[in-house]
This record gives sequence, structure tokens and C-alpha cells, in this order.
Amino acid sequence: MNRRAFLRLSFGLGSMAALSAACGGQQTPAPVGESAPTTAPAAEGLARQLNWYTWGGYSSDAVLDKFRQEFGVTVNVETYGSNEEMEAKFKAGGNPGYDLITPSDYMVAKMIAAGMLEKINFNNIPNFAFIDPGHKKTYFDPTDEYSVAYNWGTTGFAYNKTRVEAPIDNWKQVMQWPDALKNRLGLLDDIRETMAMALRTLGFSGNTENPDEVNAARDALVALKRRVNFALLDSPGMKTSLVAGDLVGAMIYANDAVMARNENPDIVYVIPGDVSSVWQDNLCIPKGVPSKVTAEAFINFLCRPDIAALNANDIGLSTPNAEALRQGLIDPKLASDKAIYPDVQAMGNKLEYLRKGSPKMDELYQRAFDEVRSA
Repeated sequence: MNRRAFLRLSFGLGSMAALSAACGGQQTPAPVGESAPTTAPAAEGLARQLNWYTWGGYSSDAVLDKFRQEFGVTVNVETYGSNEEMEAKFKAGGNPGYDLITPSDYMVAKMIAAGMLEKINFNNIPNFAFIDPGHKKTYFDPTDEYSVAYNWGTTGFAYNKTRVEAPIDNWKQVMQWPDALKNRLGLLDDIRETMAMALRTLGFSGNTENPDEVNAARDALVALKRRVNFALLDSPGMKTSLVAGDLVGAMIYANDAVMARNENPDIVYVIPGDVSSVWQDNLCIPKGVPSKVTAEAFINFLCRPDIAALNANDIGLSTPNAEALRQGLIDPKLASDKAIYPDVQAMGNKLEYLRKGSPKMDELYQRAFDEVRSA
């Protein structure tokens, strides 16, 4: 199956149908009736605290406050900047005390294969019915046992339009960053994302396992770093540096770009047309969870349409909650913004999932990126 067909089947049509309904198009029937439960069944033994290890800028404080008010549970949030950073913490010595994590698609598959995730009891998550079917039975969790879609989006490029000579719309322009803007470019400190970007500009897949192709991407990134001294940061760091003016352009996740754009209207976010990453981040319960039932209560809470909408409106990410979109709970400015809700079907093979690799592939990418970091 080619990427265009895969993306269409995996979530493009379902998400865009929901968006069409939200924007006034043909109404999509609710996944379940209006009388469906919107709170968890009575659960015994909820813990007083829930520890969530997730991406930076990935949860609304208002949502966490509402959960504490309704369930009496305080959510403690600790953040990471990449899937590999999160994975390494669990590999180092098992679960250090987290109830919930938010891995991306390929990392879900990797952690399932490694026996690092608990199966979810979906009897405790009736609000799973509100998740768009296009975000279920995914390539990384085809039986819907280990994950619930939380957010989805793209990895693109944001730049200050007043400080570049011409609009940027492809990654080749990024790899040809002008010498005059030395020290003003940022790339994600993320092995798979940044290596994939370089691979794609060379005409290769971001999921290649060919050592020669991976090494060619490494060499291109090393040459770029030596020429313009790009910074390696996480996505929230890119947002901060763009707004402050320390960076002129940055590889960034859509939600952080939207927040940067809100603070400085001169910042433009684009999904480069020479193939960019599309991703889905997911709610998962790690092995060794302190309180599985509390984690499931919180997952169910996050799937409630009003809560999903509050979260999406606050943090600027694309929600997979079809009912929140159907009811028009998403800010219309966000729902109609193609940077946040891109037309996945129309973009076709211009978008690519990063896939789980073999241990040999992981080692190959790690070694290559280590050389980029140290260049």
C-alpha cells in the first residue's frame, strides 16, 4: 500500500469528514447517541495523584484542574522532548512511577513489541466511542488494545517572514539555509524527525534502513551544521526562540508553531511540500503503573467531547475527537486552519508516518545522529 492510500485509510477521511461537519458541511452522525455516558463508571480506589509523562505544552491547565475538581485526583506532569528520551527512561530501570505516557505512533508499536505497555480496559473508557474511527485500528495498534488517540498533527517549519528573502515552502530551502542567517536556524533534537527531513531532501524515505542513505543524510546535516551552526532544540524551545527572535526559522510541531504565531504574527508555519511527517500521539499505560484504574479514568475524561475541545482550544493541537468537532466545540479559527487540520487526503504522499524500525535500524539512526550532534 502506498503512503497516499495508507494515510487515507488510517485517518484522513474520517478526520476530514468530522472537520467538514464542524465547519458547516454535511453532518456526521455522532459515534454514539447523545445519551452516551460522558463520565467514567463508578471506579473504586482511585489514587490521589496521577503521574503523567508527556510532551511539553501538551495539556491544558484548565483540563487538569477540572479533573482534580471532579475526581479528587491531582495530575502531576513531567515532560520530555522526544520519543527516544521517554523510552530511554523506561529502558534504564523500568517504570519510575508513571501512570500515563503519550508516545507517538511508531513508538507505540515499539513499546508494544518490547512488552512495555499494559492493555487498556476499555470497559472503563466509554468515551472512546467519541474518537474518530479513522484514528482507531491504526498500523501501530491494529486491535485497539494499548492506545487511545490524543492529538495528531504535522512536523513542519516556522519562520519569521520579515527576515527571509523569499517564502519557504520546502525542506530543500531549509537545507540551503543562507550563510547570512548563521546561528538563526533550529532543527529538532529528535533522531527520527531530523534524520527523516534530511533523507527526504535527498529523495529517500524517512523510514529507510539503507545504511548508505542514512549516512548520506548524516553527512548533509553535518555539512549544514558546520556551515550555519543550527541549534538542536525540542519543539517548545523552538517556539520560545522564534518568538524571542533568537531563531529566524525552526523545524517545529504544529501546536508550538501556532502558539508562536499567536505571539508574533510575523511567524509563518508551513508544511513543506517535499514530504513532511504526520503523526498521532497516544494515551498509553506503561507496565508497572501505580494505579491503572486511575489512568483509565483520566483517559476517559480526556475523551469527553467538552474536555477534548477545551484541551484542543487551549494548546492548539488537532483533536481526534469527532464529537467535539461535530458539536462545533472547537474554535472555528482553529478548525478551519489548514496548519492545524491539514487536508491529509489532498496532500497524499506529501505526508509520511515515521515507522517502527528494527533494533539494527535504531542503532544505525542513533549512531548517525550522534555524529550530527557532535559536529
